[in-house]
Amino acid sequence: MERRMLTIRNLSKTYDNGVQALKSVSLDIEPGLFGLLGPNGAGKSSLMRTIATLQQPSHGQISFDNKDIIKNPNILRECLGYLPQEFGVYPKASCYELLNHLALLKGIVDKEQRKTQIDSLLHLTNLYDKRHNEVATYSGGMRQRFGIAQALLGDPKLIIVDEPTAGLDPQERNRFHNLLCEISENIVVILSTHIVEDVSQLCPNMAILIDGQIQLHGKPAALINTLDGRIWSKMVSKQEVADYRTKFNVLSERLITGKTQLIVESEFQPEIGFQPISPDLEDVYFSTLNKARGIGPTNQGGQDVA
Repeated sequence: MERRMLTIRNLSKTYDNGVQALKSVSLDIEPGLFGLLGPNGAGKSSLMRTIATLQQPSHGQISFDNKDIIKNPNILRECLGYLPQEFGVYPKASCYELLNHLALLKGIVDKEQRKTQIDSLLHLTNLYDKRHNEVATYSGGMRQRFGIAQALLGDPKLIIVDEPTAGLDPQERNRFHNLLCEISENIVVILSTHIVEDVSQLCPNMAILIDGQIQLHGKPAALINTLDGRIWSKMVSKQEVADYRTKFNVLSERLITGKTQLIVESEFQPEIGFQPISPDLEDVYFSTLNKARGIGPTNQGGQDVA
């Protein structure tokens, strides 16, 4: 099967109000699930909207399947599935009616072909039994499943999902994760999120975007390995936390039975009482965030880790 690559080079975006949302972003994204991780306001949605050809970049290039999609946006639009962070629906339209309407807009003019594809997607997203209900009455999880169904119309080769699991309960998140894994085998799926666990569970490749810049990218396991022997834990009282923050590179704090578990990055044991623990992707994320904001050591891995 043909494998298409998304290539982004030196992409920048400055809005009319002077806000620079993206700063020389460069990425190569292969078929499969790619996680774009970053805090709220990092520029993730700006990058997704630019890739989706909803806005022009101020500078830089984007190509898909070796075709320039900034000069020729319709090349991408013909094979794009997009689930934005927020989307509206017609208040009185059923799920089936909306999917049928969107399928027509995507150029699926044959009635039987349209019905076959919609029915297949309704089964895939577990919405078939609710297909005649108004989407406006759906729960958050059901609306997200409708969102991915409309994104899959027309057999897309690139799918962008922006904060898809925010606000979902654990069962809905698991169902959504399974669906993303199922559809991502041979197409490019970009998962933009601030939820570290989503990327950790799903994505063989990822990048961390902070303040409009790619700070780190590579395979999660390789990124985690860069922190081997550098992550330490200690239980302290709430009153001690502020003092520890001033002395050490504290990555995170977790409240456990009335006491606080500190997670600290350090090349050596910070002090007596700290125990070494195995790093995880959350530690990588907070370490990168601290580094980008000038907190803690600066020798904690490179920008690109294979």
